[in-house]
Amino acid sequence: MARNSRHGAPISIMKSLTVKSGLMTVLSRLEGREFTVDDLTETYIKDPLSLHQSKKAARQFVYRNMLRLISAGDMTRVVVDSGWPLYRLTAQFFKRVPPSETPLAITPEIQVESPPKEDPRQPLQERLRRHKLEMLSAMGETEEYDAICAEMPELRDEIQPLYNESRDKCSKLLGRVKALESLLARETGSP
Repeated sequence: MARNSRHGAPISIMKSLTVKSGLMTVLSRLEGREFTVDDLTETYIKDPLSLHQSKKAARQFVYRNMLRLISAGDMTRVVVDSGWPLYRLTAQFFKRVPPSETPLAITPEIQVESPPKEDPRQPLQERLRRHKLEMLSAMGETEEYDAICAEMPELRDEIQPLYNESRDKCSKLLGRVKALESLLARETGSP
């Protein structure tokens, strides 16, 4: 089950433990380093293979996987007197990682040309795309709550807070989308 793709395919590092490739890529870079849950979450969110955009969802995902790795003996908690707990991957983890997941070391002599500069609008366009997808999801959620209320009016009191939350999220996302579209239109010189 050692598939790896840009869509977060699971990577099996042993029979009973499977880790998504986005998280596996980040973990494989941490050999010999201690890290907090927050450190790992931040690194995971920045990785192109990350499946999560929201920090809360990413943190939950990372923490669940950390607990699984600890129980499998692939990660240990480092004892500290104060502050946030620190964690470290064990040698057992690196023995189980498929070779394709271990990052290659690049020597300075090999890297002669500097990579082409990325379009500065690209991150904004990506952010706009994410917000549009989230907005469509929130709109669908709102419509579904509305449909359920129409079919089962007796559930209206239970559904109303969920509907309101979804509608508010949709409004906030619409504001973000409009702001990004305005900024990108200004960048390209459109009115």
